Amino acid sequence: MTKGAAGVRGIGAKGAIGIGLAIVLAIGVIGSWMVLRSGGDEKQAIVVGVTDTPDALDPAYSYVAGSWDLYSNVYQGLLTLSNASDQPVLDAAEVCEFTDNAQQVYRCTLREGLTFSSGRPVTPEDVQFSLERTQAMAQRAADEAEDDSIPEDEKFTYSGPVSLLASLEAVRVEGKDIIFELSEPDVTFPFVLAGGAGSIVDREVYELLEPREDGEVVGSGPYLLTDFAFPDEDTPGYAELEPNPEYQGAVQVSDYPITLRYYPGPEALQEAWESGEIEVNGGQMAPAELSAINPHDPALRYSETTGSTIRMLVNSGPSPSPASDETVRQSIAALLDRSALARQVHRHTVEPAYSLIPVGFTGHGTPYYDRYAGVDPDEVRSELTEAGHAVPVELRVGYGVGGGNAEEAAFVKEMLEADGLFEIELQEFPGVGGALAASAEGTLDSFFVGWRPDFSDADTYTAPLLTEDSVLAHGFSDPRIDRLISETRSQVQRGSTMDDFREIHEIAADAAVVIPLWQNRNIMVSDREITGLPYLRDAGGIFRLWELARL
Repeated sequence: MTKGAAGVRGIGAKGAIGIGLAIVLAIGVIGSWMVLRSGGDEKQAIVVGVTDTPDALDPAYSYVAGSWDLYSNVYQGLLTLSNASDQPVLDAAEVCEFTDNAQQVYRCTLREGLTFSSGRPVTPEDVQFSLERTQAMAQRAADEAEDDSIPEDEKFTYSGPVSLLASLEAVRVEGKDIIFELSEPDVTFPFVLAGGAGSIVDREVYELLEPREDGEVVGSGPYLLTDFAFPDEDTPGYAELEPNPEYQGAVQVSDYPITLRYYPGPEALQEAWESGEIEVNGGQMAPAELSAINPHDPALRYSETTGSTIRMLVNSGPSPSPASDETVRQSIAALLDRSALARQVHRHTVEPAYSLIPVGFTGHGTPYYDRYAGVDPDEVRSELTEAGHAVPVELRVGYGVGGGNAEEAAFVKEMLEADGLFEIELQEFPGVGGALAASAEGTLDSFFVGWRPDFSDADTYTAPLLTEDSVLAHGFSDPRIDRLISETRSQVQRGSTMDDFREIHEIAADAAVVIPLWQNRNIMVSDREITGLPYLRDAGGIFRLWELARL
């Protein structure tokens, strides 16, 4: 990769994972990125390009990765995650602790002097309201779904992070203290408070049952959102962030404003990088570009770390879908060559995954390798026919539109069809939500989906993915998994959960409802004068824009 005299970068060609649409980049339309802070010590905004786009800025309502990235920057939680520790640290709270031996009562004392961007003091009642609001919206959606008097197209739809609050039974306020009562022991609850689901909003500005969809934010986080636009078909979106002078908490905020630009896919992000419109390339670049980067290029800063995002194939079609049969699912798992997928489609920019728990997390193992490695296609054929299936088994497999998603799906189709055991019909959807809906309706048997963790604990790759109320909506459950999850959540020493998590994922491998494909690598580049790049993304899903600065 080089940067020429005209300031234009070049590293390669085509796009990969993401929502890919061809767009024309119009700098003038989205406003100047040469934003300067007011006052004598003016700082030029650092421009960051990403491909994860928010669908809303309301932490009770939106659970997508692009929204989640903003929450930790513009909202504040009682706790946050530091780049120096994999455990939650105090942010809006001055004290937080379990106050009972059963790990079911968690008490926090709010820090004095916190102020919302609206000018109101942050109070314990705001914390209570913020958590209860998430639950209330989810309950509203559930109630309206059962109400036949409301037309289907008028019912409230909800896709927020309520699943993370499954163990939260009640929230009480006593003076400056907030007490969280849990329905069962759950030592992962502090991690929940440290993530987007723990974002504190102003109860006098946000409504209990209505999401805020105006693109504005009232929070007390490290940054103030001064301007925002969702992307459209013609232009990228953007978020203008200024350091919050009133912020008090765990984060040491940089002096530099940040401009986030949202691109619809790797191709558009790459074009913006090559033309010099962005200074930090923090999005999902295409495998061709990633593999072409020279880490030693003196004009750039390069950061590569083990990623925490996984890609999965979910086999969730309800009966009479072939994917509802365990033998069919196990056959799919046995025929997948993850190494070939990582090598030929992703150019070694991802690692083959043989567990839903990635490398670097307690409980990581290789259950899908142990269970399926070396299985012969003739053996698969025999098992399918003995289970009463006519070969080839016909499957409808969905994926979200995006630069490399189609190539990945086509490669998996080729693998599954190679020995005449399956016949795959691929269906493309605007996003994974469409695939989820089609699966629930019985018009889709399997679909591809990526998963970024909610926090840095193996539980985030387990409970949300392998229980009956999973966000993947597969309906699968196993009482052994449910029991083991409860046991892991009662263990304060997380290292001691290793055997339980490995047993859970051995059960999951045998069921093959959710099949891991690969684990990503976080590869990012920036102009040489930008510092803090290695700390920008963390294993718990926090996007630390405050780490960025200039030399």
